[in-house]
Amino acid sequence: MFFLYYLRDTLQLILSPVKGWEDVSGDGFDSVVLLKKGLIPLLAFTALTVFLRLIYNADASLIIVIQQAIVAFLKYFATYYLASFVFTLYLPSCVDGEMSLTKCHTFITYGITLLALVNIIENCIPVELAIVFIMPVYALYILWRGLRYMSISFNGVGTFILITLFSIILPPYLLQCLFNFVLGQS
Repeated sequence: MFFLYYLRDTLQLILSPVKGWEDVSGDGFDSVVLLKKGLIPLLAFTALTVFLRLIYNADASLIIVIQQAIVAFLKYFATYYLASFVFTLYLPSCVDGEMSLTKCHTFITYGITLLALVNIIENCIPVELAIVFIMPVYALYILWRGLRYMSISFNGVGTFILITLFSIILPPYLLQCLFNFVLGQS
């Protein structure tokens, strides 16, 4: 049941980012519960969608798809902890008042959720679409609209956007490239 509320808030963030962040704030979910009952099951589902490549890609082998499924889970899971570390270090200078770790973890969770949804769409469609490559930019826009939710000061907006870009948006793609290099895949 919690997962449905999580998906509802995610859909609200996609359709109306400002209203979505208000709903996230109003719901007040515990960030640990959000991680355990929301993000981790979504990441497991993301990893399972990689197996759809066996259906529409004749060249896909089971071993490679299993490796890609593991990478699909791990890149987002690692990003969560990397972003938590970076936010803890650099975000206090951007916040009006005292920084809330619960809000930081919730913000990171929903940011990674948006990227995982992009990955799910990418896995379900057998052709590469340009819109899939633009979706992370929209995810950054949604996260930027969370300025009020995160209580970011006017002077800290630029730093906040850079922190968000380099700790939430870019790491999954960089980790994907790293894993592809290590596994010898293109």
